[in-house]
Amino acid sequence: MKLVVDTNVLISFFRDNPVRFIIVNSQSLNLELHSPEHCWNELLNIKSSISKYSKLSLEQTISTFEELKNILIIVSEELAKSFESNAKRLSPHDKDSPIFALALKLSCPIWSNEPAFKQQSEVKVFNTEDLMKLLNI
Repeated sequence: MKLVVDTNVLISFFRDNPVRFIIVNSQSLNLELHSPEHCWNELLNIKSSISKYSKLSLEQTISTFEELKNILIIVSEELAKSFESNAKRLSPHDKDSPIFALALKLSCPIWSNEPAFKQQSEVKVFNTEDLMKLLNI
């Protein structure tokens, strides 16, 4: 199953938790994880905050970024540009419209722990708990 992964989920990858388990084991769980380039850049911009949040050294944080980059399919926002106007209508915040645009382009659900994402009915949204139940974890 293809999923578009939101930044809030990706931040959780930097700690030992169910999100990390799902992402690390995504291939064996038959998951294909995509994220817009915008989310990846957002993560890179808050690298030091992620380091503090995760209690990892900056070196460990950088290494974990590399691990994540090898799992995640980072997609240029240009590929979903034609879905932008519809995505802006669905997205609860303008900054999240690239996530919705990519989900529309790929015709797949979003993995996000942002409750506001579920306030629309065009794109299926799984939070981590929903995904764990679906995957029988």
